[in-house]
Amino acid sequence: MSTQPHEFTYLDFGISYVHDEKIAELYVQGNSLSDIVKVVGVCKSKVKAALLRTNTPIRKPVIGNYKASQFQVGKKSVKPPYGFAYFEGKVVKHPKEYPNLLQIIGLWKKGMALNSIAKKMNEQKVPSPLGKKWSFNSIDNIIKRIKNGHLVQNGDNYELR
Repeated sequence: MSTQPHEFTYLDFGISYVHDEKIAELYVQGNSLSDIVKVVGVCKSKVKAALLRTNTPIRKPVIGNYKASQFQVGKKSVKPPYGFAYFEGKVVKHPKEYPNLLQIIGLWKKGMALNSIAKKMNEQKVPSPLGKKWSFNSIDNIIKRIKNGHLVQNGDNYELR
């Protein structure tokens, strides 16, 4: 038998109240529970428990404000079609993509096949909407916008409808 002492690891499963005052201070300053979770590094339920232990009044959650954004004019969460971009809340011609869009439409109107257009764009090293190589589908999506009336010719220019 060995007479050497054993090393023991003590596990503490108790609740730590070390961060309670800091959590309460951050919350009173206006930080959300999610913000405090990121700063302190504990889960949201522990942050809420710490606020209750320190008798900090908990604010009511903000509900319903997300719908107000649906009625606002300006940039939405959807990416505009190839050749266009958001600028100051409005859809405008993208300075780099719009000339490529005109080239694609011009080649299509001359009767070039969609695969041939994709191949030509790749040979010219024109970046596609996702930064990958052009494919039949990416060219087809642009042409479908014209056929469906979402992209309309107005003089020499095209605009979104």
